[in-house]
Amino acid sequence: MARPVTVGLDGSDESLAAASWAAQEARSRNAPLRLVNAWPGPEQKDLTPGREAAWQYWSERALRSAHAELDADDPETTVLTAQISGLPAPVLLAEAERAQLLVVGSRSIGAVAGFFLGSVGLELAARSMTPVVLVRADGHEEPHGDVVVGVEPLEPCDDILGFAFDAAARRDGVLRVVYANRVPAIRGDAPWVVDVGLNDARKEAEHALGEVLAPWRDEFPGVRVFEEVASDSPARRLVAAAAGTALMVVGRGPRRVGFGPRLGPVTQAVVHHAACPVAVVPQR
Repeated sequence: MARPVTVGLDGSDESLAAASWAAQEARSRNAPLRLVNAWPGPEQKDLTPGREAAWQYWSERALRSAHAELDADDPETTVLTAQISGLPAPVLLAEAERAQLLVVGSRSIGAVAGFFLGSVGLELAARSMTPVVLVRADGHEEPHGDVVVGVEPLEPCDDILGFAFDAAARRDGVLRVVYANRVPAIRGDAPWVVDVGLNDARKEAEHALGEVLAPWRDEFPGVRVFEEVASDSPARRLVAAAAGTALMVVGRGPRRVGFGPRLGPVTQAVVHHAACPVAVVPQR
């Protein structure tokens, strides 16, 4: 059996939206869908036996309810469930190692603030070596449509582009590849000098982007690709590009030694503010 698309489920609206998105993704990949609920159990020392039993009951009920609803919507997709005692982050990180994709819900705190990425979602996106997709409960997820990917062609990005091209191919949509850099501050003081430099830099950027995209265009000849090189804040341009798209794809570099999960400033901004599902892809 193919590796599953795994979703963290706790019964919240956000996790149910994630399960619905993951079911569509599993169907497109011809893969089973695995619903995983992690409940603290013995690891939470102050959890009394009565509260532990209640927690386990509601966890089982959430899994059964989601399983029944998803099975009714698409009886041909294999839906697996697992209730695992343990804290959510380590449980889901372990599950991600056996999955094609890990999907979790993200809470929205308003149109301006966008995503509220809690500690669990942040840790999963920053540490998982399997791509993680963050889905909002109030988003407008479409199974088909365009995919946007943010790249830096001078850095390794094969894993990110491979994921994005595959996603666009399965959605029969356009792949919009965005490479953005800030405009130099000197523009206001000497625009006649900067314009020449920016023109040369843009040509170099377009050439570099074309070079990294060439092998992927060959591998996915049916994917229509739109290249965008912009003199702008990468985070601002990507968040704007996410509006009305089916999926935003951003990268995360290799894990660094240190305390706490790290996504990088651009990826962090995108997962907080993009108005569509966001896939965070680790670049090995």
